[in-house]
Amino acid sequence: MLNSLIIKNFRALENFEVKKLGRVNLIVGKNNSGKSTILEALRIYAGAGNRSLLRKIAKNRDEKSDWHSNEQPNKSNLSFPFENFFTGRQFPNEDNKGILIGESLTSPQCLEIQPIFTIRQEKIEDGRIITSEEIIDSIAKAKSSNAVIKYALKISQNTKSFRIKLFEEDEAESRFLYSATPLTDIPYRFISTRFVSMDNLAQEWDNIVFTEHEKIVHDALKIILPDFENLVFVEKEYRESDSSLRTAKIKLSNLPRPISLKSLGDGMLKILQLVLKIFPTKGGFLLIDEFENGLHYSVQEKVWALLFEMAEKLDIQVFATTHSWDCIESFTKVASANEKTQGILFRMGKSAKKDNYGQTIATIFDREALYDLTQADVEVR
Repeated sequence: MLNSLIIKNFRALENFEVKKLGRVNLIVGKNNSGKSTILEALRIYAGAGNRSLLRKIAKNRDEKSDWHSNEQPNKSNLSFPFENFFTGRQFPNEDNKGILIGESLTSPQCLEIQPIFTIRQEKIEDGRIITSEEIIDSIAKAKSSNAVIKYALKISQNTKSFRIKLFEEDEAESRFLYSATPLTDIPYRFISTRFVSMDNLAQEWDNIVFTEHEKIVHDALKIILPDFENLVFVEKEYRESDSSLRTAKIKLSNLPRPISLKSLGDGMLKILQLVLKIFPTKGGFLLIDEFENGLHYSVQEKVWALLFEMAEKLDIQVFATTHSWDCIESFTKVASANEKTQGILFRMGKSAKKDNYGQTIATIFDREALYDLTQADVEVR
């Protein structure tokens, strides 16, 4: 579990630090304050810089994640893949300005992402063509060079490293080549603002059916629907716009036949998605963007109580974002009353200090501070 968090040179988080984290953490702040960026950084940290994960994050933001053979990387008007990940939306011109994500800068588990460039050179010696590569760590030098440049990201952690690089096989094709990742990833699940497919939920359900976890799912669904009795995933009778092959049916105590879970609204879907994503994250992270989506304020306190309980039981660290006061209030009530499981709320904002003016910083509210807030009815958004 991370006891603190440092993020450097990642998007708008140039020098961001949270000095204290709990087992369950709620991130609040205005729009565009960096809440979702923290979840992205934690995904990259948990995924150990996995190339497919980096591409997925870039694509979700409509950012460049691949290279095309007709592009010339040394022209200044072209962006490199993943260049938008870095503060200022460009690769740093200075050494030691890569992305850093971890508990502290001195932690061996701190993950570093650094852009590197290689220039391929050929010369003839004794009638033979000798090929060599020169590594360039400056984007300015790379873009000013007339030579053919190969681009790479160097991912480092705990004295190990690997490269994600672009290799041009011939003039007609270019593709990513990358070495096998030697870094150890951490179990995690990311719950975005969009609902995942029913097939995805069905797969998670298949992994826990007939186990003790099945009862936990049942109890969670009863938070919204006390008449709930049972859940099953079945093959769809016909296809709709949704491409899923399976759908969820539930049995209610007051009805003789099963009904579609989707017919009961977004709340049931959100609860099912939350609870099914908990179990695969044992020993890792559960990341939730906009916790309140689909959940009426009247049930949020019970959902937080469930997350606190399961996080402790399965050794999970939870990070969630919100801009809803109802969500903050329900979290605060559960966190301030829970003496066993530490809940931390931190607010994103801009610093007014001279030494870091305008940088994104975090204001931390631990259990004691949250209790004081509930007594004073103070707005923390």
